Amino acid sequence: MLYSTLRKLLTAAGRVPWTALRRLARILAFFFWHFAPSRRNEAVNAIHKHLKVSHEEALRLARQSFAENFLSFLEILHASRFFTEQSVRVLYTPEVKAMLQAETRPVIIATAHLGSWELMPGLAADILPQREGMVVVRSRRNKTLNRIIAELRGARGMLVIDHRRAAEILLPKLRNGGVAAFLVDHNTNRREAVFLPFLEDTAAVNMGPASIALRAKAAVYPVFLLRDGKGGHVLHMLAPLHTENLEGNVRERVVKTARFYTEAVDKMVRMYPEQWFWMHRRWKTRED
Repeated sequence: MLYSTLRKLLTAAGRVPWTALRRLARILAFFFWHFAPSRRNEAVNAIHKHLKVSHEEALRLARQSFAENFLSFLEILHASRFFTEQSVRVLYTPEVKAMLQAETRPVIIATAHLGSWELMPGLAADILPQREGMVVVRSRRNKTLNRIIAELRGARGMLVIDHRRAAEILLPKLRNGGVAAFLVDHNTNRREAVFLPFLEDTAAVNMGPASIALRAKAAVYPVFLLRDGKGGHVLHMLAPLHTENLEGNVRERVVKTARFYTEAVDKMVRMYPEQWFWMHRRWKTRED
């Protein structure tokens, strides 16, 4: 009953125009900004510390990031209707797109909670239609909500996989020519982490995507979908890392791969700081 009711509501919400979705995001951000002071302070302090900007600039960026982040959450409602030709106005590094489409290796897409990340899964259907697409996610405790979100993310044919089962499901499919997308900027626990430089600090970086990429001998492509401020999007595709060419023991190669995608996220966050998920406690897990 709860599932069917929520599904109908979200299906109806998915018909809301983009302009109305942006207005709703601004309203939600306004209330969250004023009634969730701990998250507001978390974002402001993180920006001030990690971008080395003034407190006034940190306030401005944090407030803008709240509106951008709530829009990111709401955009999942439009995931099934998002097409590259219609919505991406500028394609950065088109030579990388050509390289990706000609890639013969398994492909790992490394992305982040930056810009329109909830629209990313659907892009695989446009860019790599011949490959089986997968997205690895962290499940929520509520099973009904998990099911609905997985259906929304998988609306364009993507297979949605819980991160705890990633290796067993992904590896055979990757070796068979699949493509898997990971959000690589989560905080993680010490057991799963390698500690690397990130935004003027040291962060716990999840080794999982790096380990799977190495086992599959995959090419790792950093890809980010950013808003252009004009109602459209800019797709950034950075040059890949071919993990089969790395040298060193297993641990050294895992660290090199994790460092590669962490540096890519660092670069893009500095370019678009207002679109990153600053209210996330990214540096919660410490090395000591």
